[in-house]
Amino acid sequence: MRTAGMFVELGQTRHPEPPQRIADHIGAPLEDADLVTQYLDNGYLLIDMMDIERDVLDPAQEILSGSSILTDGEWLWRQDLSYYVRRHHVTLPPELLATIRERQYTIPSVDEERLIALTADADHLAF
Repeated sequence: MRTAGMFVELGQTRHPEPPQRIADHIGAPLEDADLVTQYLDNGYLLIDMMDIERDVLDPAQEILSGSSILTDGEWLWRQDLSYYVRRHHVTLPPELLATIRERQYTIPSVDEERLIALTADADHLAF
């Protein structure tokens, strides 16, 4: 399981190692940001959190269901990752960005057995 956007400031109780800070992942806007964030938004929803998260970089903004966990079958990420990529130019791991582009911005088909296995990993990160 590989993860993206699981930053310590986002308040999860468990984090992938090593812990990462969101401020260390702000970069230049992506030329294909709309397509990249569409990919992130279209991931399979594994953990659906009905919450309102504060934008940790702009606390006046709120994000609905930000702590929900999505996947493409290989990577796990928080639902608010696409928001942070769009609004604050948060960078993705280079391997994930390459995968998104190689897949031509389309989430692949993932079988139910794999999604169930990933849900256990997502559950560990979300709670």
